[in-house]
Amino acid sequence: MINYKGDTEPLPTNSIDFSAMMPDVILFDGHEPALSEPLCAWAKSRNIPTVLDAGSLHEGTNALMFSVDFLVCSEKFARQWLQADDPERALNLLAERSPAVVITLGERGLIWKQGVESGSFPAFAVNAVDTTGAGDAFHGAFAAELARRRSWLEILRHASAAGALCCTKPGARPGIPDREKLELFLKNQKP
Repeated sequence: MINYKGDTEPLPTNSIDFSAMMPDVILFDGHEPALSEPLCAWAKSRNIPTVLDAGSLHEGTNALMFSVDFLVCSEKFARQWLQADDPERALNLLAERSPAVVITLGERGLIWKQGVESGSFPAFAVNAVDTTGAGDAFHGAFAAELARRRSWLEILRHASAAGALCCTKPGARPGIPDREKLELFLKNQKP
């Protein structure tokens, strides 16, 4: 789903029929809440994993944040939701209502909590030129690796690498790595 904010109104609830789809995972950004909420419920009824790209707190992310299986949010979102700058506290409070939470912290990596387990993951060291699109690359890789049924730490590792590589070129799209570039980058990193 592509969203252009402009002056357009959000699409109504039944404007797209998703019943013929059988995705391996669904990644939401909350920008079409009337469509997203019923689609999330539909996916959950079919055991299709759902991920929310919560870059900022708005009507759509607020509506989906505790409905998805994986709440993957930015530090900005965590700060807005908590109304304080305390990512660890936000993580713990969000995890009380969400089965899996990841908070990305830019060059400081990420923190996560899934069930009773929690941890952190450092950012990959790259020569950052432009961070535009890094979050989108992270979320896309997260969903892709989830669909490939990777282990939790491999999902985080691949997503972090995709976000880092996106920062090495100006502009969002030119920096998004393909699978070959991503795997080569990871092969050359310490485990």
